[in-house]
Amino acid sequence: MTRRFILSLLFTLLLAASAAWAVTLTVFQATLEGASVRVEWEVLNENGLTSFELYRKGATDPGFDRLSTVVPTGQRRYQYLDANLYRGTASTASTNSGPYTYRLQVKTTTGEQVYTTLLSQTPSAVQRSWGSIKSMFR
Repeated sequence: MTRRFILSLLFTLLLAASAAWAVTLTVFQATLEGASVRVEWEVLNENGLTSFELYRKGATDPGFDRLSTVVPTGQRRYQYLDANLYRGTASTASTNSGPYTYRLQVKTTTGEQVYTTLLSQTPSAVQRSWGSIKSMFR
């Protein structure tokens, strides 16, 4: 009985310790700002955090394209302005109108966690056209 109790206690302590080291995402959202999308996220703590990788996928895109890798700075709240929404990335030229899904990969010393969010607004035809014209001159 005491051996079982000790093993149970040890398991509980290990579980609590691993939960304390886990990175908890409290905010992850994408909002339309003109012809760009602001992607924001916030973590509760940065224990064991090594990097964030942000990806985007349009409705007809075959897979996610990496937009950015962000190194944690200790500020807990981060943002990325996706100004190339209509130009696509190097591997694809995303020309669809959405919906767009953003994926955040949180990398830690013990593994990774993946979160997704959907752009809640749909860009108008004027915003898409203006974004396409601007991207031609970048």
